[in-house]
Amino acid sequence: MRCLVTAIGSMSAEAVIRGIMRQPGTEVVGCNMYPKEWTAASRLVKHFHLLPSSQDEESYVARLLEVCKNEQISHIIPLTDPEVDVLSANRQRFNEIGVTLCISPQPAIQVARDKLAVYQRFANHPCIHPIPTVDLQDKRHPGFSYPMLSKPRRGRSSEKHVLIPDAVTLHFWRTQLAKQDYIVQPHLAGNVFVVDVVRQPDGRRSVAMTRQELVRTANGAGMTVHMQPEHTCDVLALEAAEILDVCGCVNMEFLVVEGFLMLMDVNPRFSAGVAFSVMAGYDMVSNHLRCFDGSQIAPCSPPPSNIYARGFIEYSFRD
Repeated sequence: MRCLVTAIGSMSAEAVIRGIMRQPGTEVVGCNMYPKEWTAASRLVKHFHLLPSSQDEESYVARLLEVCKNEQISHIIPLTDPEVDVLSANRQRFNEIGVTLCISPQPAIQVARDKLAVYQRFANHPCIHPIPTVDLQDKRHPGFSYPMLSKPRRGRSSEKHVLIPDAVTLHFWRTQLAKQDYIVQPHLAGNVFVVDVVRQPDGRRSVAMTRQELVRTANGAGMTVHMQPEHTCDVLALEAAEILDVCGCVNMEFLVVEGFLMLMDVNPRFSAGVAFSVMAGYDMVSNHLRCFDGSQIAPCSPPPSNIYARGFIEYSFRD
């Protein structure tokens, strides 16, 4: 297997690359939109390639196809949401050159990447309670009190969020964002629980591992976490994964407000903190790959109730 990992400047990159490298006979090629010398994880890969931003879809796909052909890539693992979106929309072009995209089916990704669609899919579920969500341009009152939070319907990492404290501000942002896809939700404070899920494409086996994020960056990456063995979120995430028909490793975020548990986000990729689940005893990366080579994933034992913290290490790159 010759695997290409995109966006290796992401927080999940080192855990994913090291997980792939543990597989016999596997080589890892990496790419990023920043140069090799600016990307710490580039020291781990066999070859590194500079790619344009996935926002320039055609240039990004064309360059990625070129890298795949030159490097004889067999599998691609994207690490960011925008890349998942672009690759999912261009599956056929990669299929034609024999490259396997290690991502969920397109219908699952379309729902997962759409906050309003996630709400609509689970709004009537008896156990999974999504955060109430409406389109910002819906002129009716959203049905929940101020303050509210408006965010891109297909956004990521808490980017471009807008706090709405009153009706005047709501009207202002409806005008300002009239040409953009935004939703509005109640502005809630609570405890965040992240679940790493791996599900086989046939659904015969899936596993989940939950952690509470004790310290979390502004863009939603856990820095200190507490693993939660046999948590309620395990069951809910596995049910959601089944309903959405995801494949491989994805992550789901739940918010607990005064004891009430709500589904906050579904991310069809590795979580920024997937290394925590690996440290707690389950190899999310190797089992993700098994979902795309026809193998059965390994069972998962409850993790120890440990606290894990993330640190940073500096590296020097010589010319």
